[in-house]
Amino acid sequence: MKASIKLLSCSMVLAAVLLVAGQVMAAPLDVFSADPAWIMIADDDGVGNNGFVDPGWGGQDFDAEYLFYSLEGDTLSIGLQTGFDVEDGRVRHGGKWYYSGDLALSFDGDPSNYEYAFDFGLYTDSYYGTLGTTDDSGLYEVTEWNNDIYFAESAPFAMEEGNLVTTGSTSAGYDSAADSYYRIVSFDISSLSLSAFTGVDVHWTMSCGNDAIDGTAPVPEPATMLLFGTGLAALATVARKKMLMHG
Repeated sequence: MKASIKLLSCSMVLAAVLLVAGQVMAAPLDVFSADPAWIMIADDDGVGNNGFVDPGWGGQDFDAEYLFYSLEGDTLSIGLQTGFDVEDGRVRHGGKWYYSGDLALSFDGDPSNYEYAFDFGLYTDSYYGTLGTTDDSGLYEVTEWNNDIYFAESAPFAMEEGNLVTTGSTSAGYDSAADSYYRIVSFDISSLSLSAFTGVDVHWTMSCGNDAIDGTAPVPEPATMLLFGTGLAALATVARKKMLMHG
């Protein structure tokens, strides 16, 4: 009996090891995890067997890993972590160059139609070479998307035409230990002339569309409302206790 239990335990451990071995994952980079202002809104990290990243392949170089956001006053920041080089904006794989897309953003609650793009200010081109352009970095109101990518389901890819709304700011970096890149963009949401900020949908992919990532950032609940809600809950608890005592 003991021998059977040991054999079963070994088999379970081996199965767990094989499962982990088939899925390579990276943790959030310190630039995000060390700052409590950042809130994770998407976790799509993981490279499967044969470099599968869904819907395509390519391994770590094409893995879209995490999305984060931070809202401080009227300044909205979006953070992207990926194995794709979003510092230079391109990766060479199999004798072909692949390029980073723009951050697609929607503020109307409808992620099927992204109204804005934040361009990183890097040269980009579509999978079939129909774009080939460098725009100034900043937030644009999009009039036309370029979705000329291999895996169409990963669209939208990059802005084809649009109007600059605000330059904002952008920065990028690379963590060699994690083999992951990050790109951060920030801009003033008051420049969008929204009647109210009700959250943002975020999407990103590269020119092949081997992987894509989507996230939704809700409106943070104001601290005053949280305190008000906590106070009401406390009063309700006290009232219940008094009723029990006098009951």
